[in-house]
Amino acid sequence: MILCGIDPGREKLGVALAEDGNLLFSAIFSLSQLPLLSVALRDGRWEAFPACERREGFSEGKPEINFLGNGTASALLAEELKKNGVDYCLIDESGTTLEARTLYWELHPPRGLWFFFPLSLRVPPRPVDDLAAWAILKRGEVKLTLPE
Repeated sequence: MILCGIDPGREKLGVALAEDGNLLFSAIFSLSQLPLLSVALRDGRWEAFPACERREGFSEGKPEINFLGNGTASALLAEELKKNGVDYCLIDESGTTLEARTLYWELHPPRGLWFFFPLSLRVPPRPVDDLAAWAILKRGEVKLTLPE
């Protein structure tokens, strides 16, 4: 089952798709791309979007469940998703930026002298909004497995 996590922001938003805990696709979109993103979520076609992380060969897949972070600009995104018939579950996104930094270093282990720096002093060389979306997705997965 493909799941999607979305980290909304004021100027950009991160998106991550995963299946069985494995990251398939992640990217950072500008808010101007919001209509295109909601159509991609509805139709499952991702080949037109640049990706920060993409499993080789992945270009399409419709998420069965979308997890939307409840922070900055989530109301705007929620409205756009509803307009295009895309369902979502709201997830608490507090602390996901710090989780995203950890995920970045798991995907890209530090080399050279960076290896000796503590994780708290390492800053990824790029924005990690897409990995914050993956952290939101992981929280959503946990929520799915908890009994009600």
